[in-house]
Amino acid sequence: MAQTTRTFLAIDVPSAVADRMSKLQRKLAPLAPGFNWVDATPFHMTLAFLGDVPFPELNEVCEAAAKAARGSRRFEVQIAGLGAFPRPDRPRVAWAGFAGPGLEPLAALQKAVVANLRRIGRQPEDTRFTPHVTLGRLKAGRGKAPAAAPDLTALIEQHREWTAGAFTVGEVVAYSSTLTPEGPTYAALARAPLASAKARTDT
Repeated sequence: MAQTTRTFLAIDVPSAVADRMSKLQRKLAPLAPGFNWVDATPFHMTLAFLGDVPFPELNEVCEAAAKAARGSRRFEVQIAGLGAFPRPDRPRVAWAGFAGPGLEPLAALQKAVVANLRRIGRQPEDTRFTPHVTLGRLKAGRGKAPAAAPDLTALIEQHREWTAGAFTVGEVVAYSSTLTPEGPTYAALARAPLASAKARTDT
């Protein structure tokens, strides 16, 4: 049986923006003690999570990402505001959101990634798309049941105007993810640049 690796396609958050997100995490930590705050780097926004992919199929996945990237010109997005899944008063995941005119090309890029993956028989585990960067996850309680969830409604409202700044999306990155007792670690498998503003798109 072929070896596999947990694989996902994502957009990296640059270090200057990530530093502001880390500062926010430190601020939120004492206010939401039931959460483990993400410290794996880099911060990223997932476009498609594929789960376990056999090693021989990784090249196809990376090429699907590259094709989607070539068909998209670079664009700017802003990280702004907080949110929670499944809902603020019963959160399991706390996240930073995206804003600005770049949301439209971001959604188009994600759709292109998913479409290209489907063409090679790789359906992402969840195609619903809410652009976000995970900041923290609810701690597991005893017996691995979730700990009691704090209500984040007030915190989210207080940070409606918060922003970590804007950045240019310039590439799609294919990552492998390894689960460890301290949390997941990531390794880049391939990087696929988006077209520059002056380049013709190539689909």
